Amino acid sequence: MTSLLLAIRERAQDPKRYRDQGAEFQRPVRAVMDEAAVVAVERQMGVRFPELLRLVYTSIGDGGFGPGYGLLPLSPLKAEPDQDSVLGLYQVFSGADPEEPSWVWPRHLVPFCDWGCAIRSCVDCSSKEGAVVTFDPQEGEDWSGSFASTHASLEAWFSDWVAGVKIWDLMFEPDPSRATTSIHPFTREPVTFVPSKIKR
Repeated sequence: MTSLLLAIRERAQDPKRYRDQGAEFQRPVRAVMDEAAVVAVERQMGVRFPELLRLVYTSIGDGGFGPGYGLLPLSPLKAEPDQDSVLGLYQVFSGADPEEPSWVWPRHLVPFCDWGCAIRSCVDCSSKEGAVVTFDPQEGEDWSGSFASTHASLEAWFSDWVAGVKIWDLMFEPDPSRATTSIHPFTREPVTFVPSKIKR
């Protein structure tokens, strides 16, 4: 096992650091996937995962740890039917949407990490290094504006996580053009809310 995998495993097993968000709702890291199960998911999706991602799922666990709310499980979980999975999301995203005819999901882009608010980190399985792309569907009607490159490789993405880098800050930046002013409910003073936008 490489030093990076060992570092990922060490952080994944730390109850205080195993994921960046929602760690207060502690639950054990899911059991590892066997190679045959990973291959079966890849066949259903028609892609091959980058080697590092395969090793994470087969040697550390089937999601539940990592940046944001953690890596997604590869397949739908019987014990948690409402939990999104890599396979489930990919199948939904790859389908046609009669209400959004312009919707076309990039075939080799696989959502694998959850940030909440429907924001996902995706791996580009067509790139040699497994480039990581942010998908934020709230960017507007032009779906091409919903994707932005985050890291050139999975290795860089995981390396930043184990080093404690705030990956969210690499993905998003303040968007003053959409700032709104409201009244603070307790102080009754004006307060400005500045939403975030995906970095380009």
